[in-house]
Amino acid sequence: MDYKDQIDKDKLPQHLAIIMDGNGRWAKQKGLFRSIGHENGTKAVREIVEGSAEIGVPFLTLYAFSTENWNRPKMEVELLMKLLVSSLKKEIKTLTDNNIKLNAIGNLDALPKKAHKELLDVIDKTKHNERMTLTLALSYGSREEITKTIKEISLKVK
Repeated sequence: MDYKDQIDKDKLPQHLAIIMDGNGRWAKQKGLFRSIGHENGTKAVREIVEGSAEIGVPFLTLYAFSTENWNRPKMEVELLMKLLVSSLKKEIKTLTDNNIKLNAIGNLDALPKKAHKELLDVIDKTKHNERMTLTLALSYGSREEITKTIKEISLKVK
């Protein structure tokens, strides 16, 4: 019996949100470089995205890079941004084949130019896909989002 046959479609969440955390610690516990953990994390993301679309979850959000992550060592941040770019380039086919729309939230202007450009390119190329919406939370922090929202509201009130 396939796992999909065991899922009650009536109890399926409409929106699934996952905080991507622990890849570096996982690698360290195994005696590997943190970078190996981050690279393996991209494989898990693909499985989660494809599986979620397959079972019918309409909205999936991956909290991938918090504003606090900018405080990590420079080399690690650079690696994470390179992984973002390479994953976007590699996974555009997966998103297209599975009819998945990509969206992003957070302070996207803080991303390196190459990552920002690639992200916007994939968002544009998948904007008409309808099976599932995948949202990446990048350079995202709840405090910053609350502050930003309050500022936007105060401008509208004036």
